[in-house]
Amino acid sequence: GQQGQGQQGQQDQQSPSQNPVQQKLEQAEQKMREAQQKMEEAERDESIEKMREAERELQQAKQELERILRQLREEEIKRSLASLESRFRRMLEQQIKIHDDTVTLNAARDNSPRDEVEIQSGKLAVREKGLVTEAARALLVLEDDGSSIAIEESVRQAQMDMQQVADRLTASRTGETTQEIQQSIIETLGFLVEVFEEAQKDENKPKSPGQNQGQGQPGEKALINQLAELKLIRGLQQQILKRHARYADLLHNPNDTVGHASDPAIQKSLEQLSQRQHKLQQITHDIVVGKNR
Repeated sequence: GQQGQGQQGQQDQQSPSQNPVQQKLEQAEQKMREAQQKMEEAERDESIEKMREAERELQQAKQELERILRQLREEEIKRSLASLESRFRRMLEQQIKIHDDTVTLNAARDNSPRDEVEIQSGKLAVREKGLVTEAARALLVLEDDGSSIAIEESVRQAQMDMQQVADRLTASRTGETTQEIQQSIIETLGFLVEVFEEAQKDENKPKSPGQNQGQGQPGEKALINQLAELKLIRGLQQQILKRHARYADLLHNPNDTVGHASDPAIQKSLEQLSQRQHKLQQITHDIVVGKNR
């Protein structure tokens, strides 16, 4: 029993030295006690030196803690990048399949019973709603991290498109407009997969000694860099321009019986485009001035 207690005591004595931050703090505390003792003994010069030694120990402890925090953040980023890349890749594969099935259903609708078309379109809507839920889960992760407003906005816009597609499929609207919105979602998810793939490659590159030290507070490193964010925004801007051109064609197409400004779906879509453009301008400004960091 005594031998076991002796071993436990030895482990307890060794544990502080195994934690460099704790060790530095304990050393600093010891220097402070010595400085206080010297002051009480009226040995002023020695007490000042002990205080300086304590200050040095505290600074070393601070630097070690910052190093540990940076390392933890890097490990967290690697896990997050891999998890998000895998999530968006699965969503991309599912969206491609839904789009392909929508095209097939739309091509066969003239030769199929109306009830059967509505049933199949409803099933596609359920699958699309599943992607809306997946996007919401991804947003929770991104908002919790809070380091990339461009990614958050990309996912948020893709989620709104998914909901719009789900609504259209619920109404058995399987035509070109629905398919084009699906294509837009596919493009956005493709952007996201590419961004996270590149971010993982950058994260795994060997770093030179001292790299990233002294830049901001430890733990503040973003999931992706500013250039990747701006590329995402450019992709979103191109989607807005293409969508606007599509709606303009609908508005001026005399053979399209629903493509006019009084159509509620077109009105809602135009309002959303305007809101998206405003949001893109806002987050671009925030990224340039560093507000998102």
